[in-house]
Amino acid sequence: MNSKQTIEAKVIDTNHRLRGWMNVDVEFHQNLPIEVIHDGKTYTYTGKDGVWMSTGRETREMATIEDARLWITLDGRIVLED
Repeated sequence: MNSKQTIEAKVIDTNHRLRGWMNVDVEFHQNLPIEVIHDGKTYTYTGKDGVWMSTGRETREMATIEDARLWITLDGRIVLED
């Protein structure tokens, strides 16, 4: 079952600087993010999972059709722009 939520996420840019807290729309499937709308772009899960090394938190890679990418924690609370 899918669910959509608007989440206030901590957004970190590609240079590891805090951009701030922003609302992102996240669609979850089986409690895992599969689609994110951030900064006016729609990102879809690429099939890649990872771990944010500095925190140990599990993440998922998302990409737009234009190949812009980001990583998001499984709860959707942290967005790492790539």
